[in-house]
Amino acid sequence: MFKLKISRRKFFKLSAAAGLSLTGFLGAGRSLHASAPDEIAFGMVTDVHYADKGVRLNRYYRDSIVKLEQCVGAFNERKLAFAVMLGDFIDKAPDRAVELAYLKTIRQVFAQYAGDKHFVLGNHDLARLSKAEYLAHCGAVSPQSYYSFDAGGHHFIVLDANFRRDETAYAAGNFQWVDACIPGAELEWLAEDLMRANGMKTIVFVHQNLHDESSPYGVKNAKAVRRIFEKSGNVLAVMQGHDHKGAYAKINGIHYFTLQALVEGATLENNSYAVVTMAKNGRVKINGFGRETGKIFI
Repeated sequence: MFKLKISRRKFFKLSAAAGLSLTGFLGAGRSLHASAPDEIAFGMVTDVHYADKGVRLNRYYRDSIVKLEQCVGAFNERKLAFAVMLGDFIDKAPDRAVELAYLKTIRQVFAQYAGDKHFVLGNHDLARLSKAEYLAHCGAVSPQSYYSFDAGGHHFIVLDANFRRDETAYAAGNFQWVDACIPGAELEWLAEDLMRANGMKTIVFVHQNLHDESSPYGVKNAKAVRRIFEKSGNVLAVMQGHDHKGAYAKINGIHYFTLQALVEGATLENNSYAVVTMAKNGRVKINGFGRETGKIFI
């Protein structure tokens, strides 16, 4: 199997060399849709980790409110088709009641985004809550933990890797974050869903990483998931969170992009989110904001 890995520094350098400036891409004061009506654009943000508690491990939990407000403002300005929260919306609280209070607070911020909001489950979202509880309170479009939808002539899949290797679902802290798996029933659904997509170009969203199963951030049966992607021939890219420093890999023609965490670093200077644009010909552009400066042309 051909597998290409490059450092983020080299990745950014190559992007800059290609002349992919943020200003040139967006246009002066124009929305993505206004400048390119044949394209669909959506927003991504990950690892917000909101909590009303002090700084730990460079995680400025309280600052996530103002950072997400800035992110939502940018998404609304560009009139995006939808926005995706790639997991770990909240951080662990002392008990369930406090956890729900964290979720209510940060949900009110994200609710200011005017379009559809899709939520990928992250392990921290399940520190005190079950999947059903979290999804019922976060404002998600779907009550399901994995599902698919179509927009702009493209196919999108939300996966749930919050299962232990014995296929027990994460719930209320019943998990080890390094033990992540996509269970058999979900793999079967994934293969069938890609077949039903009937050749539509597809983007996959997941919290844990599918490009490196040997990493503590990786899904342990990621090889099996990648085989399904590759067999379908439809999957262009996989958008991930979880690894706060971000990552990029290309495996058998599929791009795996890990967005940097919003929670890392103090104030708006250390924000992180992205806008993704897909053209009808299958080309994908990722433009980062704040610390997330990566740009990919597929």
